[in-house]
This record gives sequence, structure tokens and C-alpha cells, in this order.
Amino acid sequence: PPHFVRGPRRAGPALRAMGCGQSHEDAGAKEASKEMDRRLKEEHEQEQGKIKLLLLGAGESGKSTIFKQMKVMYGAPLTESERQHFTEVVMANVIQFMQAMCIHVEKFAKGELPPVLLDSLEMVMGLNDADSDVITPAMAGHIEKLWTSPAFQHVWTQRAKFQIVDSHKDFVEDIARIAAPGYLATQQDVLLTRTRTSGIVVEKYIIDDSPFEMYDVGGQRNERKKWIHCFEGVTAVIFVAALSEYDQVLFEDTQTNRMMEAITLFDDICNNAMFRDSSMLLFLNKRDLFDQKIKVVALDSIEEFSDYDGPPGDEQAGYDYFIQRFKSVSQNPHRQIYTHVTCATDTENIRFVWTSCKDAVLKSNLKDSGFL
Repeated sequence: PPHFVRGPRRAGPALRAMGCGQSHEDAGAKEASKEMDRRLKEEHEQEQGKIKLLLLGAGESGKSTIFKQMKVMYGAPLTESERQHFTEVVMANVIQFMQAMCIHVEKFAKGELPPVLLDSLEMVMGLNDADSDVITPAMAGHIEKLWTSPAFQHVWTQRAKFQIVDSHKDFVEDIARIAAPGYLATQQDVLLTRTRTSGIVVEKYIIDDSPFEMYDVGGQRNERKKWIHCFEGVTAVIFVAALSEYDQVLFEDTQTNRMMEAITLFDDICNNAMFRDSSMLLFLNKRDLFDQKIKVVALDSIEEFSDYDGPPGDEQAGYDYFIQRFKSVSQNPHRQIYTHVTCATDTENIRFVWTSCKDAVLKSNLKDSGFL
């Protein structure tokens, strides 16, 4: 019988349809993969171009005020609801401040308080959190009488011996405005408020067409374990220390001098391998309070700073002394540490300081990105 050679078998309709479907799916998967690669590349480039600023410092140094100043300069204006929130914070800060003063008047100067002021003292000590919604003109009258009394003014000169927020004195000295009907916190009031930072707070800005991210973290010892989450890819560290706290002790450890704690902490940060390539900015803050204090509390009268040999009561000599104390802890003699003496509640001062820092930060970011 004749021998037939079978040729290639043509695919049936079902098989052909299956093959076409597979080919279409492959093309779709490739396209999705390309899109994913494109997005990842774009995100990587954005990440590379982002400038990450990390605000560090011990508690009460004023770093959160500098954080707020950046929002004043580059963020959205305060909304009505934000002003209302800070109005309540101002009221609470006044009550906390006055109660701390009352407690220490009883401790340091009870005999100096005239009997006529005892009712005012009892009124202030009887206030609680529920009263922070509003301070009435009547309450303001009691506060003003207490604050202006010789006993309270004497205790104020002893404030290094106890824990109190210096800037809240401004609220008390302006208590009539704060107690007036319809009062809403101003931008300057917001800068003077104090709420302890807990955890990590982030704000994003566009400055000179460059994306900035600024991180503020709690400065108290129990908050510092959270710092490690912010350490990666930092363009610049802004370390804030309070000049005026050279004669004060820590809130959380009454045996440790606040300035010595700041110097020790700066040592840890400045010499941390994670920040080897980060710009290091040192803000010696609370200049205004330091300028007042150095006239009455000699630097060399404090045991930790007895080696100070500059002129007594000289602000600039004091600045130079502390700049050298901080810089001396750096283990890299070639490292540039940009130092500035600041007043965090003064917007124009911070604007000037930031303008001079910004170029160094942008240059550092270009270098890290491989453009320099």
C-alpha cells in the first residue's frame, strides 16, 4: 500500500485561540513590569533628591520651636481650628507655670507672701485641666497680683533650682490680652507654647524647588530609643542645645547638669557612623535668656564649667566657650560643624540662620546624589 508521510498538524480553532490568549497575556505582563520598573526608578530618583533634616537635642532645648519656625517660613498659615487648639495650650501653659511658681513660693518665700495674696494663691492652686479652656479677667487679676509681688519675683530669680518653662513668663506678663474675650492664639503665642514631643513628627516642604523633610523627635531620655528609626539617609542633623541651661539640671535626672547632658549627647550623635556623611549643624539656642543669665550667674561658678577663664558676664566669650566645648568632642578633626547662636522664638533670627545653613545643606545633598 502507498506510504503517506503525515505533515505538521494544524492547530484547531480552540488551540489557536489559546495560543493567541497566552501571547496577549505575556505582552500585558511585560508592560506591567515595565511600568513597575519605571515607577520604582522614579521613586528612587525622588528619594535621592529628597533632603532629610533631623532635629535632635536634649529635652527643653527649643528644637520643637525651631520645627515650628520652619512651618511659619515654609508651611501653610495657621488655620482657625489650629489657633483654637493653641489657645487652649496657652491657657494650660499659664496655669502650669503659675502653679509651679505657687508651689515654690511656699517653699522658698512663704514668709514673704502678704496675707492679702493668699486667696489668689489658693485660687491658682485650685485650678485643674478643665479650667484650661478659658482664663477669665477675674482669674487674670489674681495671676497678675501674684506675679508682680516681691515674693514671686524673688522665687523667679531662683528658678534654676526647679523645673519651669522660662518662655511662659511672657504669657503671664501679657495675661490681660490672653484673658480678654475672644482671644485667639497668635503666631508668636504658638512659638512660645510648650507641649512635650512624643514619638516622631514629620513635616514636608518645598524650599528653592527642592523637597525637604524635617523630623522632630522627643528629647527626653525615654524618647531617644525612637531616634534610630530616623537615622537612615539623613542629609543634615540640626542639633539644638540651650545655652541658658548651664546652671540647670535635667527634668528626668536632678543630678545631671543640662548642658553637660547636651554635650554628651552631641558626642554620641557627632561620632555616630550613621551620620558620617551628614552635614552637622549646631544651634546654641536660647541666646536671649543666656544673655540675661550670664550677668547674674557666673559661668565659672558652675562646677562643670569652672575652667571658663573669659571675662565675667561677657556674652560673646560665653558663646565661644560653649562652641569650643561642643566642637571638642568630635573625633574627626576635619569635620565641618556649622555653629549658630540662635533665639528660636525670633522668626527673623531663625530665617537668617536658616538662609546661611541652607546652601550647605543643598550642597551636601548634591554631593550625596553624585552631582558634585
